[in-house]
Amino acid sequence: MFGGNPIIRNLEGETYRENFFVSAIASMLTIRFFLYFTGYPQIGGGGFHIAHMLWGGFFMMIALVLVFSFLNKGTLHIASILGGIGFGTFIDELGKFITSDNNYFFQPTIAIIYVIFVLLFLAMKAIGRYPPVAKQEYLINAMQLTQDAVINDLDRDEEKRARAYLKKAGHVSPVAKSLHTLLREVEAIQTPKPGYIIRMIKRLKNIYHKITNWKRIMTVVVFAFFLNALYVVLDTMNVLLNHPTLNFSEWARLYCASFAGLFVIAGLVVLRRSRLQSYRYFKIAVLINIFLTQVFAFYEDQFEALIGLSIYIFLLLFIDYGIAREREKVAEFQLAQTS
Repeated sequence: MFGGNPIIRNLEGETYRENFFVSAIASMLTIRFFLYFTGYPQIGGGGFHIAHMLWGGFFMMIALVLVFSFLNKGTLHIASILGGIGFGTFIDELGKFITSDNNYFFQPTIAIIYVIFVLLFLAMKAIGRYPPVAKQEYLINAMQLTQDAVINDLDRDEEKRARAYLKKAGHVSPVAKSLHTLLREVEAIQTPKPGYIIRMIKRLKNIYHKITNWKRIMTVVVFAFFLNALYVVLDTMNVLLNHPTLNFSEWARLYCASFAGLFVIAGLVVLRRSRLQSYRYFKIAVLINIFLTQVFAFYEDQFEALIGLSIYIFLLLFIDYGIAREREKVAEFQLAQTS
């Protein structure tokens, strides 16, 4: 029925996946905080209750109809955001549908939701990486970008990406040659002025770059990891000495945090010898805390866990920056050695 590869990835899809993921988390957290601070009001009366899961299905339905009905990329951005809002609104009521008494407040629910989002994040990252992109996929994505020239919204950035995709697809096929000719003849418009949300994201990125360019920022980050390691050691000793009767989630949280703490200590030990290796150990520690420790933290106390998760995400951003800078230094050193 299908010839060749039936599944062609959208290489521009990472933006839409990010829109979906961020919107889903934002909507779920907004609902949780709103219900918490307003005393969990109900929509309806007289025996009726309109669960917000229904609103989630409504938003996801709109997103699907938009994707089925329109081709321009602006609509895809809207659909990805609406779909994320719908999914976050839907998944928030998971507790009602995994318990016999429809218990929204079922304690493990937020931990299960957290695991779902972690798995979703890993799956989204894997879509763009595995398996390696085939030449056919590069060619079809170049065609997809080039079609924007017909509806007059092919900007210069997209033109550059289309040319890059064609280069990776090769120049052999007649389709590729035709697309090269079309891109030469079509004058790309200037990159349009970004909307409010995009401008806000860019401002946040500029703030991030200013912070990361501060000379002592990595010293602060390393010191934060030192405090984290010290806290884990003291907390472990306190628990073992004073609270030997912990439940399963508390023990699991302690073990995961201690395991992550070992990598922090390893990073501190090798810091003088190799900053790159040290930062890699720190990154492993952060990932262990995000993907394992926080699961049990959310089981115990979702609001306290949100604070911890935010800290780990910020640490991960700065560690990724530190790793990138150290790799640049290594590459520059190797280049100087060969020249």
